[in-house]
Amino acid sequence: MTDNDPNLYNLSRRKMLAGIGTIGLASAGAGLGTSAYFSDTETFENNSLTAGTLDMSVTADVVAANQYWVDQGGLDVSAVADAQDAVMGLTVDDVKPGDWGIICFEIEVGDNPGYVQVCTENFTEAGGPNPEPEQEAEGNDDNDADLGEFLLTTVWQEYNGATDGTGMKSDLNILDPVFNNNGDSLSVSYGEPDLDGVVDSDQHHTTAREANAILDVANGGYIIKDDAGEPIVVGGDDNDDDVYEFCLLIELPYEVGNVVQGDSVSFDLVFKTEQVRNNETPFMNDVEDVGTPINGTSE
Repeated sequence: MTDNDPNLYNLSRRKMLAGIGTIGLASAGAGLGTSAYFSDTETFENNSLTAGTLDMSVTADVVAANQYWVDQGGLDVSAVADAQDAVMGLTVDDVKPGDWGIICFEIEVGDNPGYVQVCTENFTEAGGPNPEPEQEAEGNDDNDADLGEFLLTTVWQEYNGATDGTGMKSDLNILDPVFNNNGDSLSVSYGEPDLDGVVDSDQHHTTAREANAILDVANGGYIIKDDAGEPIVVGGDDNDDDVYEFCLLIELPYEVGNVVQGDSVSFDLVFKTEQVRNNETPFMNDVEDVGTPINGTSE
């Protein structure tokens, strides 16, 4: 090979342009891998959304009872709270005709205003022992459970008497409208009822069975309401009613006699609260029914 070899630089114009074109394509490909739109990133840090709280507490006190129960402690109230609801357990032993007791409940809703619902659960009756006097009174030996039929159970809005257990039934005022079957007069004081719970045309004392029918959780329970029938708002900064109080009177009329010997009634009182905000139908909301998908269909 010599420097004058004619093949050394034997490149046509077409070949040279093709080679330059190849280099150009390679450069364009490299450019596709490194270019980008103008861009910038800014960050808002430490953002926080905190859910509000709604907390309820319920306390119960025996404010008055007949002297036997005061002396013997025959009426015991114990409170049990779980993670969701407050459950009041009432234990009444050795009930006899003429016995009575008044338990006042104090419901407090903190942090946010709430509606309050009172329910009964696990309502059961039993015949228990069936002594001869009871068989004679019932006219058979079937041992029917009769206490729920005769044990009077009424809810009152106010109690103005002594709260050391020595008060009187006459210190009760304003029979709750839900538990006043006639409903014509709310501003009534306690009146001695007959065996059927009737005092007069304005006052009827519900029995345990009747009260359970109103409060039974299976029937929706009872939302605490004002005299106009509107749900009461309990708690909240703008509400004066941070605490709601009511009293439960249980009594066994003198006229009952032997028909309830050995019988028993048991039930739970359950208190629930729901937020007021965005809640047009308290205690009637189903989570699955809240909100509609954008496409207007439901799953």
